[in-house]
Amino acid sequence: MTEPTLNFQIKARQTQFRIPTELRKKNFKHVQKLIEKQKRQTMEDIKKLEKNSLMPTSMKLEMVRKCIKSFEQYQVKLKQAIKKDEEYCDRLNARVDNLVEVSNYTLDGLSHGAESNDDSLKLEAVGTEDQILDFRNPSLISWFRNEADLLIADYLIKTAKNPKENIGLAFLNRLKSTTFPQIDKLIDFDLFEQLNKVYVSIVRDHDLTLVVNWFNDNRTLLKKINSNLEFEINYCKFLSLVESKQLHEAVKFSEVNLSPYGIKANYQISDLQNYENNLAKLKENGGLLLFLAVEQNSNSKLKYSHLCLNENQRFQEYRKVFSKERWESLSRCFVDNFTTMYGIPKNYPLFIYLSAGLASLKTKSCYRNHANSIFNQNVVSDQAVTDRTYYLARGPNNYYKLLEKVNECPVCSPELYQLSNNLPYAQLITSVFNEPYVLPNNNIYPFEKLSKLAAAESLLHTGQIRDPLTLEQFYVEQCFRVYPA
Repeated sequence: MTEPTLNFQIKARQTQFRIPTELRKKNFKHVQKLIEKQKRQTMEDIKKLEKNSLMPTSMKLEMVRKCIKSFEQYQVKLKQAIKKDEEYCDRLNARVDNLVEVSNYTLDGLSHGAESNDDSLKLEAVGTEDQILDFRNPSLISWFRNEADLLIADYLIKTAKNPKENIGLAFLNRLKSTTFPQIDKLIDFDLFEQLNKVYVSIVRDHDLTLVVNWFNDNRTLLKKINSNLEFEINYCKFLSLVESKQLHEAVKFSEVNLSPYGIKANYQISDLQNYENNLAKLKENGGLLLFLAVEQNSNSKLKYSHLCLNENQRFQEYRKVFSKERWESLSRCFVDNFTTMYGIPKNYPLFIYLSAGLASLKTKSCYRNHANSIFNQNVVSDQAVTDRTYYLARGPNNYYKLLEKVNECPVCSPELYQLSNNLPYAQLITSVFNEPYVLPNNNIYPFEKLSKLAAAESLLHTGQIRDPLTLEQFYVEQCFRVYPA
């Protein structure tokens, strides 16, 4: 069943409810810890007052004032947590309302008198358990435009190169103030902004401050998912110390913060893969120091043994360790933990929808527009393309330049080439033409189009038709009705 249905739209957007739900759970656990901490602190203060009955009144009053101040701070934090929970509830309610709105744009909502025969057949095919969306309803088209804006905002916020001026947030604020006022309730922009800030600080700035703070705030949750983030952070710190020639500090840091990761007993059974990967990196530490010693003497006259080391392929791999690869490894680990903890899709939702659409459009004629520099395989010479009857250049894209037309195929566009390159071809099982006829040159056209063109050129009375692409003329008897699949 290929009709656009209501149930499909609901299932496709189930992930929108996962993130606010996880945020509510995290906020609730924070409130629990806050209450337990305040309760424990208050009980300790009361016991101190009871045990020290001979304490001067001034000191007792001071302790009571501290207890009251602590309670006031506790109330402020509790109110902030309650406000956050209300905000997350508002997001969930807004997303429910957004999906409920679509139920008003179905064919079931039409009066029976207004239904066409095609609509009736579609409804019978779907059954009573689902509803078909009415794409003739302008309100539904507007709803899908808003959904497209959501996907674009999601992508721009996550991929912004400058977190201080996030282009995705600017786009979101513009939509909120103009055509889409409830957009901030339908996207978890604050969480995506945090993801982007930490990621950019690692990859671009090589700064560990934000990722360390995030790790400390979520240490308990990360432990439950067998996170390897702490090792990656410490490993980057160690390499930074070695790179800055602070060798004594690097050795001490390694003994305290990295050595425990080489002990198998410190890992859970489900976390043995991290143990093997970490152990392999730790075994390289001694070689790193030797590599650095050779690199420092690279400008002086090297001994023969040093020259052999420099030419050794295994020794050259240490150069990669001090490259950007360590920061990319840390960023991948962080993104993986972040998305797992909050239930965020690992792929951009925009790319998922684009891939589905591109796969339905991709044909064997795609990627044959050789005027574009990215299609550099099996290039057809310009001399061959100038001949309209050149059979090896079959495919409409090869004629665009000759016909002075623009190739508007999204699959062939440079912007979407990387995304569509590995997608499967569409399985077209029905003809898109009305009465397709094949000409002697193997081109296929609808007969109605050929007859109109022949009538306009006064060829029809002679029993001839013209190929609109190659401009060749053929007799009608030479053409045959075909049924392409």
